[in-house]
Amino acid sequence: MFDMAMLRKEDVHPQKTICTLKMARFLDKEGQIPQYNLQYLRYYLKLNVDAKPHDALGDILVLEALFNKIHAKTKDEFGTGALDKMIEVTKNPVLLARMPYGKHKGMKFEEIPVDDLQWLSETEFDEDMAYTVKHFLGI
Repeated sequence: MFDMAMLRKEDVHPQKTICTLKMARFLDKEGQIPQYNLQYLRYYLKLNVDAKPHDALGDILVLEALFNKIHAKTKDEFGTGALDKMIEVTKNPVLLARMPYGKHKGMKFEEIPVDDLQWLSETEFDEDMAYTVKHFLGI
């Protein structure tokens, strides 16, 4: 998402995109991965990349390794249509398995009290969080 904003700022408008954040969330259906930031995924998924963290070139190398890992997993699940599936997932909100932050961090969404979900529904979040809260409220 940040990368897309930077591309638009430079007047670059790709027709098709793949978001590794959305794909990581999508593939982690049980919510086993505690965080989805790039460097966390690098170590959690044991991506073998010789790169400095938070360095432009290093981040690109880690992102490339992450993309390759996600593509391989998507290919295992969806076969030859993996890239099309990745593009489709990127275009839509993804259902989160666990609360990523706050007092209910780490809890499965179905375990979060309805009152707290209702409060969350009135707060601005990214589209995946908003979609997930509405889903578990039945909205």
